[in-house]
Amino acid sequence: MKNKRNVKMMVAAVVFALTAVSAGCGDESEGPVQPQPIDLSSGETVESAGGEAGPEGGMVSGENQGGNFRGETGEGTEQQGTQGEAPIGTQNTEPGQTEPGKLDFEDLAGWTFYFSSGAGAWFTELAIDSDGRIEGHYQDADMGDTGDTYPNGTLYLSDFTGNFGELEKVDSHTYKMKLSSLSYEQEPAKEEIVDGVRQIYSIANGLAGGEEFYLYLPGTRLDELPESYLGWVISYGLEKNGKEELPFFGLYNITTGDGFSSNQYPEQSLAERIAMEISFAEESAEELEKKLQEATTQLDMNTISGELFQTWDDTLNIVWKLLEAELDSADMEKLRTEEREWITWKDAEVDAAGQRTAGGSAQSMDRYQKAAELTRERVYQLAEYAK
Repeated sequence: MKNKRNVKMMVAAVVFALTAVSAGCGDESEGPVQPQPIDLSSGETVESAGGEAGPEGGMVSGENQGGNFRGETGEGTEQQGTQGEAPIGTQNTEPGQTEPGKLDFEDLAGWTFYFSSGAGAWFTELAIDSDGRIEGHYQDADMGDTGDTYPNGTLYLSDFTGNFGELEKVDSHTYKMKLSSLSYEQEPAKEEIVDGVRQIYSIANGLAGGEEFYLYLPGTRLDELPESYLGWVISYGLEKNGKEELPFFGLYNITTGDGFSSNQYPEQSLAERIAMEISFAEESAEELEKKLQEATTQLDMNTISGELFQTWDDTLNIVWKLLEAELDSADMEKLRTEEREWITWKDAEVDAAGQRTAGGSAQSMDRYQKAAELTRERVYQLAEYAK
């Protein structure tokens, strides 16, 4: 895969904030590249299949989007409807026909696809290479799920690779492809403790359980897309901004009804990339601080404080990987020595913060908040190495 794979698809909940923050908020010039509608028709007429067919997979409402997808099998999400039906508004070519030269996987270079709850609680992200090979990551954090051997919470995750088969044109804005393989770096259901966090390896949600997928092109009319697809991506500012057409490539799992949005980001310097990650982390942290102020139970406050720490810890890991990919070996060795000293100091400070409420229900909150404060400071310190 390309250099973007150096950071394991930016394995962190902060990365998901790229999509949530940039898809319809603020000045568009500061966000991802917004493509113009793509029409790959070449004057050839594709006969309509006729009639309105319902999408495969039932409607996924906003209430359903926050569901937990930590399954250890490839069953995917619950599906409704009849298999084999095309999305509303699409037109079909004859079975097995493809139209070469219209779209290939190289056109997806630089695009990252996201499947998520829309609130950052869990997400799957993936990229598609020029030969149809995919690489991605799934993650879901539950900081309130702790134990004696994993005081820092539970993390469900999956790193995966696979392949899509040949693109088959359905109409001028829709292509179809099959998922020919899907494999995992760690066996799903395997567990281990890493840095006080219980890691439970899971499946590639959004892909697992699927065989055929639709690829929707930018410019596809929203009213021609299945409601089950829109149910997943509607939170990305489509209706709020009065959009009538899809502003990105869409990926739709026909079997499960799961839908991916996508974004494309311009080339940036190391300092710019780190600054962007910090900006997204600050926005995520601001939202968590608001939730913390509104929380009414100690359990909720403990959980939100854990998420706040996880936000900055994930961002620190992203920044570290970015630096590791760019700095020379001498600078990195110096930085590793410094980082080990910082970790020892940080852990002592966190322990001291927890002692003030030792044995009380607020001890976890105090530890998390101190860890978040110090980790945030360290992120800014590391950012200086990129200048």
